[in-house]
Amino acid sequence: MYNEPFQIEGKISNNAFSFSKRKDPKLFVSKIIEGNIGDVEIGDKVVFEDADENGKLKSCIGLRNFIRASHPVTKKPVIIVDNHNHVFYFWYEARNKKQIDDGALLVHIDQHKDMRVPKRKLVKTISDDLNKVFEYTNEVLNVGNYIPPAMEEGLVGNLISITSESELNNKRQTTNDNIIVNIDLDFWAPEMDYINHKLKTDITKEWMEKADLITIATSPFFIDQELALKVLKELFYNAKC
Repeated sequence: MYNEPFQIEGKISNNAFSFSKRKDPKLFVSKIIEGNIGDVEIGDKVVFEDADENGKLKSCIGLRNFIRASHPVTKKPVIIVDNHNHVFYFWYEARNKKQIDDGALLVHIDQHKDMRVPKRKLVKTISDDLNKVFEYTNEVLNVGNYIPPAMEEGLVGNLISITSESELNNKRQTTNDNIIVNIDLDFWAPEMDYINHKLKTDITKEWMEKADLITIATSPFFIDQELALKVLKELFYNAKC
């Protein structure tokens, strides 16, 4: 899956946002390639479109390609996407590859909780079918509702949600293995500058070194993509990933 780029059409997934207000509502989804942090590039296709807080339609350019890499120290898998719901598929792919197990601890570092409940559940009996998971990811899920179905289905056991300075400081110790560290680069958006930049970067790096799987979203609707890529490189600073 994600071997070729495609478009999302119809009032589904992220394409449902402001659907009736858009002239030609469709969204581009990139393919995934093997690479490293230096291969993460901004593309030229609209991957997200919605009204901003002032009601103005905002069209967002995403990544040229999704990237499959590895952590420079632990060599654990790293997946980089633009819209955050795409990581859901890669969690199940990782389970299929035995990189993680059911009941994983999810460490979610993000400006948002992403805990809305989707209209349809992922049925346990089909969750091993990656084709069905792919369809569910791109037809049902959106950027704000992809965590609850993973918890209900059992892939995620416990959740550590880090969306504030207090949560960042309080959630640094764990003896768990079977850890997914799920990062949204909008945690470094200007409105989050009340949290010390070095603090959140250093703690995120600590979590990354504990992870069995790292998933990262550049979230073009919520953070300037040039800034997102700058933060991404900082998270892998002094290392070839």
